[in-house]
This record gives sequence, structure tokens and C-alpha cells, in this order.
Amino acid sequence: MTEISRYGVLETTSASDVYDVLAEEVRLLGYSALDAALSESELDRYSNLFDEAATRYGADASTKDYNLEDINERDTVRLLPTISPIFWNIVFDERLHQLLSRLLGGYYILNQVNGLINRGHQSKYHQAQYHRDLPYQHFTSSRPLAINALFALDDFTIENGATRVIPGSHHREAFPSDEVVRRLEKQVTVRRGTFIVLDCMVYHAGSTNLTVRDRRAINHVFTIPMLRQQFHIPSVIADPSAFSDQQKKILGYGLEEYRSVDDWLRSRKTKAV
Repeated sequence: MTEISRYGVLETTSASDVYDVLAEEVRLLGYSALDAALSESELDRYSNLFDEAATRYGADASTKDYNLEDINERDTVRLLPTISPIFWNIVFDERLHQLLSRLLGGYYILNQVNGLINRGHQSKYHQAQYHRDLPYQHFTSSRPLAINALFALDDFTIENGATRVIPGSHHREAFPSDEVVRRLEKQVTVRRGTFIVLDCMVYHAGSTNLTVRDRRAINHVFTIPMLRQQFHIPSVIADPSAFSDQQKKILGYGLEEYRSVDDWLRSRKTKAV
């Protein structure tokens, strides 16, 4: 491929493969898209299991006297893979982790993994307000602290409420003025089976689904290990033996807070053996 012409340039960024290219897009724009390379039959299976898990989740909440609509949780399935373990396959998708390693380095953890439903003909969608996935924070950093990998179980289209982003807003502390948002916002349309990969500090929002069909996705947030998980995931996994040591590291094993100096010293002693 012909090199891009330029002059007066003393420094350039090199890219050795597609993951370097996508990582550079995320650093510059705040978002990119990654194809998970799943077959149509695999995506159909995930879609069916997602619907079954959402039904079980709602039924279980009802038996515990939680009205999900009253508490604004009707459109979210928290910790989806603990309900349907097949979704751990998407959490640990090899292509996704190739990209995450370029963005977050060698050590990062899963902060949250939730199913999201943008319902058809819904007058109000609670994710349709601009936000950061590290909410209430107004700072910039030279490297990403957290990455959102939103896996599309359905096509994301203009009509069914595809995610909107304000490109480059992860480089600015304050939320842009309304007119600038109107000028710059982009709606990210992708085919199902695609990860929309966002720097968690880029401002983004869902959109209203104007179709008759629900638009489903799985939201994965990965962070540097100094950030607290939304749920302490090791506490809700009954049997960790199915996971590799690297997977357990990503799930947050080994990051327990120490309750006393004795606990800290005991951990150091164990590591020294």
C-alpha cells in the first residue's frame, strides 16, 4: 500500500497489525469497531440464550420482590454470564483481548458485564442521555483507564437506536456545549457480532429505538486494576476452576482489599515463599 505523503514530520506512529490500527483510532477519536468474526448460526444461538437469560433474570427478581421497572432496571441484565455461562466466551473473546492489551497494557480487569435491551417503540430509554462510563469524572489522562466493549447482538441502525458518540471528547474535561454536540455527534452503525469499543471517558449515548423489535447488546467494561469493580465478580462465581489463571486475573481474583495490617503482611509472606 502506498505510504501517505507528508513533509515536516519528525515523529509518526507505527502500526504492525489491525489491532494497532484500531487502538490508535480509539486513542484519537475515542471509539472504533471490532468484528468478532462469529457465524450467523453462532449469533442466532447467542441471541436465543440472551432472551432466555433475560426472562430468567426478571423471574428471579420477581420472586425476591424486586419490581425492575420501578427501580429502572427493566432493560438491564446484570452479570449476564452468571445466568448463562456461554457468555463468558464473549467476555474472553481472543480478538477483543488483543485490542484491550494494546489499550490497557498487560494487566486489566473486568469491571462489569451486563446485558442491555433497547426496547422497540419505547418512549424513554435510560441510556439515551450522554454520559461517560466513569460517570461524574472531569479529567483527562494520557492513556485509557477503562474501555467499554459493547457487543451488538442485533444490527445497530439509525432506526433502532444505535449508539451516539462525541468524537474526541475523552480529551476534554467538560461536556461540550449543546451546539457543538449537535455538530460533532456521530451515530455508530454496525452489523451484529461487532464490538463497539469506546474509551470510557468519551461521551456517548444510546438513541430511541423507533422499530418494533428490541435492540440487544452486551456491555463489557474493562479497567486498570486500581479501579473498583461494579460487582466483586469473584464473590458471585461459584466454581472458578473452569477459568485459566489469566482469566481469573481479568475477573479480579487476587485484588481483595486487606482488612488489617496483619492480612497485608500475611499476603506478603505467602508471596515470598
